[in-house]
Amino acid sequence: MICLAIGLGVLGFAAMRHARRCHGYGHGCHSHGWHAHRRYGWGRPGRGPWMLHAALARIDATPAQERVIVGEIEKLQERLYGARVGVRDARGDLSAAVRGPVLDDAALGAVLGRVDAATGEVRGAMIEALRNIHGVLDDKQRATVADLIDRRGGGFWRGGPYR
Repeated sequence: MICLAIGLGVLGFAAMRHARRCHGYGHGCHSHGWHAHRRYGWGRPGRGPWMLHAALARIDATPAQERVIVGEIEKLQERLYGARVGVRDARGDLSAAVRGPVLDDAALGAVLGRVDAATGEVRGAMIEALRNIHGVLDDKQRATVADLIDRRGGGFWRGGPYR
């Protein structure tokens, strides 16, 4: 009996490691890794699709509205990823500014310029996505979305099935 328990424990551990590797916490396992999820516009694996579909179900979105909302979120995520890459590239300039015996103001200005540009791009992308999503929703759906945003405690998914 103990051998069976140990064997099941080892199999469970191996299955958990395989699942973590396949679903974005590592590399490998076909095309289901982190990059595949990001490529399909869902950000971190395991969070995006079910949360988005739960929100769409909560507001009773039509299939046409769902297509527009998902498209806008995917465009927003692509633009956010591009801005993040731009800020990440600025790390080299920041390290060069800090490395010397005196803080290099020119290099620091270049870093802050990149950060300001990325912030402006993100702000513009957010406003554009919100406008486009707001435009496809009706008044009742907008009120539901506003209530979801305004709700305290972490979001609409924390309320349990009996709201």
